[in-house]
Amino acid sequence: MFFNRGRLLTTTVIAGLALTAPAFAQSEPETTDNDEATSEEASVAVQDRVVVTGSRIRRSEFTSTQPVQIITSEEVTLEGLVDTSEILQGSTVANTAGQINNYFTGSVLTGGPGVNTLSLRGLGAERTLVLLNGRRAGPAGARGQVGPTDLNVIPSSLIERVEILTDGASSVYGSDAVAGVVNIITRENLEGGQFSAYANQPFESGGEEYNVSLSHGWRFNRGYVSASVDYYERRPLLFGDRDAFACPNDVVFSDEGRTNRADVIDPDTGLFKCTSYGAEMVSLYIANQAGTGYAGAIDFSPDAGAIAGGGPIGCDIDGWRQNRTFFTGFAGCALPGAAPAWFTGSQSEWNDVLRTYFGRSARHSDRYDSRTAVSPVTRTTVNLFAGYDLTPNTEVFGEFMFNRRESSQNSWRQWWGVIDSRHPRNTQFTTVTDPQTGLVYDVWDVEPTLLLNSRAEQTVDYVRFVGGFRGQLDFARGWDWELVYQMSRSEAEYGGNFIYADRIAAATELFTGAHFASGCNTALLTTATACPAGGVDFFSPAVVGNGQLRAEDEAFLLGYETGNTVYEHQYIEGLLAGELFDLPAGPVGAAFGFQIRYESINDQPGEQERSGNYWGSSSAVQTVGSDTIQEVFAEFEIPAIRGVFLIEELTFNVSGRYSDYDSYGSNGTYKIGANWALNSAFRVRSSFGTSFRAPALYELYLGDQTNFGFGQASDPCRNWGLSTNPIIQQNCAIGRPGEGPLPDAFPVQPTSSATVTVGGGLGVLEAETAETFSLGLIWTPSFIDFSAALDYYQVEIENQVGRFSPQGIVNACYTSENFPNDAFCSLFTRAPASHPTRAYEILTINDSYVNIANQTSEGLDLTMRYGHEFSFGDLTLNGRMSYILNWEEQLFPGAAVTQLHDRIGNPRWVARLNARLDRNDWTFFWSTDIVAPVDNNHLYATDTGTYFGETVYFQREVDLYMTHSASVRYAMDQWTLQAGLQNIFDEYPNITSASGGGRVTGWGNVPRTSQYDILGRRAFVNIVRSW
Repeated sequence: MFFNRGRLLTTTVIAGLALTAPAFAQSEPETTDNDEATSEEASVAVQDRVVVTGSRIRRSEFTSTQPVQIITSEEVTLEGLVDTSEILQGSTVANTAGQINNYFTGSVLTGGPGVNTLSLRGLGAERTLVLLNGRRAGPAGARGQVGPTDLNVIPSSLIERVEILTDGASSVYGSDAVAGVVNIITRENLEGGQFSAYANQPFESGGEEYNVSLSHGWRFNRGYVSASVDYYERRPLLFGDRDAFACPNDVVFSDEGRTNRADVIDPDTGLFKCTSYGAEMVSLYIANQAGTGYAGAIDFSPDAGAIAGGGPIGCDIDGWRQNRTFFTGFAGCALPGAAPAWFTGSQSEWNDVLRTYFGRSARHSDRYDSRTAVSPVTRTTVNLFAGYDLTPNTEVFGEFMFNRRESSQNSWRQWWGVIDSRHPRNTQFTTVTDPQTGLVYDVWDVEPTLLLNSRAEQTVDYVRFVGGFRGQLDFARGWDWELVYQMSRSEAEYGGNFIYADRIAAATELFTGAHFASGCNTALLTTATACPAGGVDFFSPAVVGNGQLRAEDEAFLLGYETGNTVYEHQYIEGLLAGELFDLPAGPVGAAFGFQIRYESINDQPGEQERSGNYWGSSSAVQTVGSDTIQEVFAEFEIPAIRGVFLIEELTFNVSGRYSDYDSYGSNGTYKIGANWALNSAFRVRSSFGTSFRAPALYELYLGDQTNFGFGQASDPCRNWGLSTNPIIQQNCAIGRPGEGPLPDAFPVQPTSSATVTVGGGLGVLEAETAETFSLGLIWTPSFIDFSAALDYYQVEIENQVGRFSPQGIVNACYTSENFPNDAFCSLFTRAPASHPTRAYEILTINDSYVNIANQTSEGLDLTMRYGHEFSFGDLTLNGRMSYILNWEEQLFPGAAVTQLHDRIGNPRWVARLNARLDRNDWTFFWSTDIVAPVDNNHLYATDTGTYFGETVYFQREVDLYMTHSASVRYAMDQWTLQAGLQNIFDEYPNITSASGGGRVTGWGNVPRTSQYDILGRRAFVNIVRSW
């Protein structure tokens, strides 16, 4: 239940002190046709007084002690944008960091697959508070990590404007308002109707976008009613739709200027080799001649043209070409870096042999063409708004929203498993002949690697209701009040295919003669009673070559199940705002309020996921938890001086908030701001305050999830003798208790991963705290229609809730001077030396939520606007720029400080410039987005590597990136017609390396981050009919 008796008493007491709502931002301002306003000087008038985001006090002009940027619906319409996430994520205050959108197929995301969130300053979506008409929007999403607002629930057709407060505001709005506040203000008090149809078509297929909306409003003597319906669709962009995605190359260069490519050539195509490392193969583990151990292992890939004894060194077998060889015991087919003794040529000639083998080996599959680079989504939204004047001073009002999001992601995954060669289905891989010695070796184990489809689907239903009363006090002039109740409920059904772990074990782990004969160890089955007759066929070229399992094998090994997530969010809030008394410089404004909020999460994964019966996939148990928050807050606006030399106006703003959480305890925040107008042209504003973020429900209650986020190639003890860190050398040589000294060069499977467990931190986590400071200068000269605002900001976050990361845990252990007793060393396990296939590899890592890091971000925001009426039309120029001065994070006390800016995904600066010309019924628009050059080389010791015996240079930099868009609009009577182009010059970021040592995460060779357009040039049309 939402309330209990104790809280009801608290509510009664507080309600006697204050009665109204989050902010009066739901009142409709009259916006001009200008496509955007500056941070400070947007001229807005609503019933003579307005509320600016970041304050609860009504005022007679749109000024504030805090920096507020405004994005209008007019601006985004001219740019041809209809997706709310694209609109907000593209703002300069967000674009200095990568954002979560539909680009992240296959990733584990906060909010679940398909979620779209907003992170101001790159400080995290959980530290950006999103409001809808001045009230918390409420989370939506799938799986156990639902927390930030999902922008999918808010259609752009509903938006009148967006006010972005780029400063901390916990004292005004409570938890999460650390990096800033985004207040989405809707069109609700409509009169008449509007129909809009929009289509966006890339010049190359894939990623098409459509939007249809219908709205109508009725006003009558004492109230209004408005309704709208919106449908949005984004079609998938597949990897095969763009050449840069479909065939990732190593992208290495023989020269420092990076003009001469040194990539391996694929002999089958004559082009650079595709190297996604996601192909099919079979590995044979070969016994030595004495039968006492393994001699080595060879990889083969299907090739109908291959014959026994073929290939560059004669190691092909019928129907299979050699990929590579592990270990050195099987000398005749070994492919070491140094030329083997039996090879009669030079080292350079041997390097050519290695390149030839790499060129003909299986490193890619065309099936990756069907993987989604941009995930498809459809959204249907229904909105209702209503208000009715009960008396001249009292209104009852309500809002209702229903949103359904249907999204999906398609990808491919590898399955591999070591199987005894005596499996009844294995008729080919029994012996191998060494071409150099003629000796015949027995195959003990066979390890097929198959490519199987991986698909995830989500249906998320989001419902939001707001109802309340507001008005003015009859006995006190200028005092407004509001009492409001809000609830939101997100319910998601998510599903996906998986591989049964118990059935894989039964079909591959054969220990006795009976198992060898049947191909099934039935004792390991928990979800079935028997394997397919004769065992599963893992070995035929049809299976390994294209993943086409027999129907009975597919039904046995693969499954599909669904889970369900419900997130409920509700609160009651009251506010009383008005003027306390007059000072010589003006009236003292005040606002007092309370809020009681309840949130709960209940995530129930499917039965097989909860029981951990997924092979090779992330899994989770149920996540169930709730929290109740009680808060009181106050704000004062104090006019100190007015009308003296150099002080046309000096006003101070002071706010404070006290919050009490059932989950962890209480917290208090405050903020002090000043707004100093030197004269009519110059204004200075500044603020300092504290903010906090309470642990989210998923951070407290997350049921243990598993993933595979640590590759063995990242182990600091692998080849520890080559490390430049003497502490790592010393600690790896000693080893932890129970594991003993680690060899200098133990073999690992490069694609093998440790199992990483992530869980909640209930009883351990505390709230994050932050200090924020801002200082701004605004110039609005009277002799020209121009305005500019330059704001400096600094945010310092302490006790940040997060995870160390698997890599951070392992590195912290082996770089510790307290090794092996450091607490980090107890968070992971290694395989013993006796492990048959993974000796010395890291097997498990515990990476649950804790209070760890400190983070600091400081920078500048510049906003400019110029307008002039020429004889040929009205010209408006706008510019925005965000520049990072410093952005750093310290993982834990005493750890090295990491610089987060100037890397791919976190450019030092971004800018947006646009020009608009209005001439009679025509509007012409041009927009340019700019992303600063970035360079990941500073994250590595060098920008070079060794590639088949040669020194090569990696491409880890992305050049300055610019895209341009233009549109033309014609308005006539009740019709508006618009057409335009986005990314006019079809600009993509330059390609980056995909080779192991220089790899940049991306779609093929295109860096994967939200700043870069991957759809290419596209045309859009928008038709609007109003009545």
